[in-house]
Amino acid sequence: MRTEIVMPKAGLTMIEGTISQWKAAEGALVQKGEVIMEYENEKNTIEYETVHGGYLHILAAEGDTVAVGAPIAVVTDTREEYDALTGGAAGQDAPVPEAPPAPQEAAPAPEDPARKGGRHFRATGLARKMARQAGIDLADVTPSSGPDGRRIAAKDVAAYLEAKKAAPAAALSPAPAMETDVVTPVPWTGVRKTIARNMFASLQQTAQCSAVCEVDATELLALRRKLVDSQEYLGCRVTVNDLLCAAVCKVMKKYPMLNGTFDGKTFYSHSHVQLSLAVATEGGLMVPVIKNADTLSLTELSAAAKDLGVRAREKCLKNGEQGCGTVTVSNVGMFPIDSSTPILNAPEVLIFGFGRTVKKPRYMPDGALAPRDMMNMYLTFDHQVVDGLAVGNVFKDMQYLLEHPHLITV
Repeated sequence: MRTEIVMPKAGLTMIEGTISQWKAAEGALVQKGEVIMEYENEKNTIEYETVHGGYLHILAAEGDTVAVGAPIAVVTDTREEYDALTGGAAGQDAPVPEAPPAPQEAAPAPEDPARKGGRHFRATGLARKMARQAGIDLADVTPSSGPDGRRIAAKDVAAYLEAKKAAPAAALSPAPAMETDVVTPVPWTGVRKTIARNMFASLQQTAQCSAVCEVDATELLALRRKLVDSQEYLGCRVTVNDLLCAAVCKVMKKYPMLNGTFDGKTFYSHSHVQLSLAVATEGGLMVPVIKNADTLSLTELSAAAKDLGVRAREKCLKNGEQGCGTVTVSNVGMFPIDSSTPILNAPEVLIFGFGRTVKKPRYMPDGALAPRDMMNMYLTFDHQVVDGLAVGNVFKDMQYLLEHPHLITV
């Protein structure tokens, strides 16, 4: 009996997967529950445990992208069935053809003694005199006279001088040889392909608009330094990003018509903030979600963010930890980026972005000019759902919280 193994569906939005690695070899006897393959969907790398034991015949190779439900392998109950299916070719290496004998290099032609290689050549007296006066080496002149055509005459020297005069001036040093441009095709598959598709779809299906607000982050950074000094008591090292996430959660609770998702027809408002975190990984941008983030304390939020960040980079996220957020935070403050226009993590309708802090002069309420740590906060929103008034109110509340950071945890 043969049993077909198909590309599994991990998550409601998965439409295809890419096989990263076969853990079991072609023709191997695999057991039920054994991990035989790893595959990538748009969110993660997942191990596949076979639900049927038997002899494995692989249909899709590593690196292949296969639609959900399409066959990737077959297992047979007996070896005889496997041999009948494959022709008994498993494990047999194809004969390697012998390499053709290397072509023998042509023997170098002997150097003509009447030319540059040797210093013995025939020339007329006038030709020698002309060469001395012009300061040229007769070995560079092509002969054309004499019975055998190998004697240099005055006309040969004159022709050489005329050719040299007409030729462009030689460079003082030879130009370096141009290096060969090596073009390497990089298949756009797996997570990278899905990220590209989702980004493009987000721009095509939503009315995206971005706005920027400058915030005085001086007190925010001062609070963060105090929290770092208390990390032994707190049990964790709170980051600026943790404080920004906590502020976003606090503000989003105030605006339920922004805290949700829009499918083009219906907006779904959530009672709790499902906070998506943009995490850069070697495999591309991952967006894990902190569930009910608004119910967590600052230290709990910090621990959850660190855990998801580590597991996202290690491709160890679980099903349900992506794609279910209501708002996204993207912090690029560690790079020399002041502001940006981040793309919405659809179907969410709002994404917060935070740039680096820069020391700038600012007029204080008392009129004094003082150096302050200024930071840009920017929002991209779906103008189908979010209007300018709502964005203005969000900016106003976020600015006040970040400039009075002791209120973030109240």
